[in-house]
Parts: sequence; C-alpha cells; structure tokens
Amino acid sequence: MNIRKKILKHAFLISLFSTISVATTVFINTITKNKIIYQKEQEKSVLLKQVMPLKIYNQFTKKLYTIKNQSLGDNKKRNLWLLFKNNQAQAAIVETTAPDGYAGSINMLVAAYFDGKIIGVRVLSHKETPGIGDKIELSISNWIKKFTDMYVFSLEDKNFSLKKYGGKIEQFTGATITPQSVTNAVKRTVVFIKTIPLILNLLNQDIYEC
Repeated sequence: MNIRKKILKHAFLISLFSTISVATTVFINTITKNKIIYQKEQEKSVLLKQVMPLKIYNQFTKKLYTIKNQSLGDNKKRNLWLLFKNNQAQAAIVETTAPDGYAGSINMLVAAYFDGKIIGVRVLSHKETPGIGDKIELSISNWIKKFTDMYVFSLEDKNFSLKKYGGKIEQFTGATITPQSVTNAVKRTVVFIKTIPLILNLLNQDIYEC
C-alpha cells in the first residue's frame, strides 16, 4: 500500500512539475512574442516618419487601411496609410515586399504621390548578406535615398532599373540581385499607389482585395 502511495505521489509531482513547466514556457513565449511585436511596431513608427521629410509628413493627416494586393509582393495583409490634405487624398505610404532578394524577402515602406513621384523608401527588415546586400539599409549607406523624387511612369518604365540593365539607378559594389529586387518592388508599389484614386471608395472596407 505504501509503495502504491509513493508511486502515485511521485506521478502527481511529476505531472504537477510538467504542467508548471509547460505553463511557464507558454507564458514566457507569449510575453517575448508580444515584446517582439511591440518593438517591431515601434521601429515601424520611426521608419514611417523617416520615409518622408518631417516637414512633408506633418502637412498631411493620415488614415490607416489594411489591403491585400499581389503588386505588393505577396498575398499578405499590408498596412496602407493614405495622406490627406484639405480633405483630399494626395499620397500614400505602403508596406511592401521584394520577394526575390538574394537571401529572401525584403520588407519595405514606400511613400509616393498619386502622380508617381516617390517621396521616400525605407527597408523594414531583410536577410541580405552583411557587408554586401545590407547596403539597402539607411544605417549602412545612403543608396535607398536614390529613389527620392524619382518618378515611376509604368511597369514598362525602362529608366526605372539598374544602369547595368539600361536604367538610371546605380547598383552598389558587389551586388546586383539585391538592388534590382528592391528597385522592381518599388516600381510595382508606386504603380499600385497610382491606382489608388480609382479605388478610393473601396478602401472604406476593412480589407481591399484585387
């Protein structure tokens, strides 16, 4: 009888410790995940103000929408901020992705007017090679600023490509795939931004899909 009680006691203690361990692990993971999400949102908020000069940023009121569009690199939900001046939407900031970076997807913010003039581009995250592909980061080089004030006329705009391919955009030393991937994604995103006035009434929905 004593042996049976001891077995049951040990089984109970093992079960209790296992339950506590699992609960603790889940709790820690939840806290960690929430902190990571919070940090990413804080970083995004900073980049949102970097993607355009503050004097331009402060001229607009902003309204946030959630959209899905293949032009933005995949079929995930993305944030889109419409920029209003005198109650008229004049520009947008869009989360977008270059899915074909050298080391994987490159996530970015692109800001542009509806006429195709780029206000700014910033990289949110990437896995490109340190010392080579990471020059797309503003903290590493000023290459990403080359897009500011450029125009995108259409997807067939040959000027909006690397000089290596007959365009006007300089690549950086040691890499071609990364800058070309970013350039193509920026082009597609700006072309999408140019279509926003045509679909403005549909953006009142929680998600606009096309």
